[in-house]
Amino acid sequence: MRLIVIPLLGLLLTACQIDPYTHQPTWTGTDWYDAGKEDAMNGVAAKSSESLAANFNDPKVDRSAYLSGYKEGREKICQENFVYAWGLAGKIFPASCDTADNATQLRTAWQQGMDEGTKASRLN
Repeated sequence: MRLIVIPLLGLLLTACQIDPYTHQPTWTGTDWYDAGKEDAMNGVAAKSSESLAANFNDPKVDRSAYLSGYKEGREKICQENFVYAWGLAGKIFPASCDTADNATQLRTAWQQGMDEGTKASRLN
């Protein structure tokens, strides 16, 4: 039994070894397009350059790339069936859709989802 335990213990200890030659990844900078797209799809209002610089710890904000990504994310999220599902799930109306061309229709669809979601939760 002792002959099996000692090699097994040695094997387990070597499996937990950290490679000292592993290099730290290199910083490539912020992808402002993806940051804008992510903000819009999370329902967040567009952020100012100052808050972006502070949040990402990167003073070189590419505002045009951020706004391009934000526009694409807003186009994906600001659809009636999508905001309806958000309302059904009990989520607040996405701030990124407040400036959409069809904001009143979107808010109506969201409110219908919110009403149905509330009604369904009362029944359960």
